[in-house]
Amino acid sequence: MTRHRVAAVVDLWNGELVPVVAGTTKLVLAKLDDTIHAYADRCPHLGSELSRGMLDGKVLTCTSHHWEYDVATGAGINPKHVCLVRFAGTIDHGSVYVALP
Repeated sequence: MTRHRVAAVVDLWNGELVPVVAGTTKLVLAKLDDTIHAYADRCPHLGSELSRGMLDGKVLTCTSHHWEYDVATGAGINPKHVCLVRFAGTIDHGSVYVALP
């Protein structure tokens, strides 16, 4: 695993979706209750950018076809049989890091 610095914590607001790039991987970050959640910025359905979606509480909704995901876990809500590609996000000394294989 390689750890990439992708943002400063002060640049992320709770409840906000932020697109970032780590190496060559496009990611979407969501900060909830001071915890960073990092996913591939790609909906499993048709590959739409999740960072263009809407976040309501813990529900991330893709704008293309309104598929919904639990942003805290990456699990599908509607439909339930899908999940997001998750990466480990951490905060260290005011910076946000994501670990990629």
